[in-house]
Amino acid sequence: MFAKFRTSLLATVALSVATPVIADEINVYSYRQPELIDHLTAKFTADTGIKVNTAFLKKGMIEKLDAEGDRSPADLIFTVDMSRLYAAQQAGHTQPVESEALMANIPADVRSPDNHWFGLTTRARIIYASKERAPEGVATYEELADPKWKGKICTRSGTHIYTIGLISAAIYHMGEEGAKTWLQGVKDNLARKPQGNDRAQVKAVFAGECDIAIGMTYYMGKMLNNKKNPEQIEWANSINVVFPKFTGEGGGTHVNISGMALAKHAPNKA
Repeated sequence: MFAKFRTSLLATVALSVATPVIADEINVYSYRQPELIDHLTAKFTADTGIKVNTAFLKKGMIEKLDAEGDRSPADLIFTVDMSRLYAAQQAGHTQPVESEALMANIPADVRSPDNHWFGLTTRARIIYASKERAPEGVATYEELADPKWKGKICTRSGTHIYTIGLISAAIYHMGEEGAKTWLQGVKDNLARKPQGNDRAQVKAVFAGECDIAIGMTYYMGKMLNNKKNPEQIEWANSINVVFPKFTGEGGGTHVNISGMALAKHAPNKA
């Protein structure tokens, strides 16, 4: 409940950045799914009377902004993953924001040093472990390469942005050669070809296709409360959630963000 309140509060602050007093509406480009942000924009509209027009995109946001140029109607960019926010900045589609409210509510380690983007939520890349076959999972990410897990690990595609984020963290903690060796070890331990989304990994553990899988924390809450698809509750109840760490100084559980940026040509900039 606190996390939902905090997210709603931060979203209201963030949306306000792109809203001058005279604006009747603002425009948001989002990679976030409607069910994840509609309640936030509804709260903002209820608090301010300002309409939020949201374009929900599955891909091609950078290309869309490229094509629109300085005629883009986008005021705010919402997306998952720090790398996508950084990519939008590198492509010249964001601008810095000076806001005491954002500085006070968003820690420095989840916003860009030059205030081009701001994290709104965090999520950890963790281990789904079978309660029956591997209740303790792994204590470290490095252990995923241990031969004892051969044929027992499931994961989604290596080209998915969530996986790329974890690999980037591995390079940071292990160095390029160490990460390359680690990745080969993980690949050797896979129970099947990487496939599906994070829910599919939980299903695979439940079905006995693998003993452990890699996924995001927030999917567990969604599955455990999924009354529309009650079979997912059974899948989720079959696993333990394990928070592994990278070994060595500064190691910890890999955490990424979803966040926002003020669009470069925002027509409703405050």
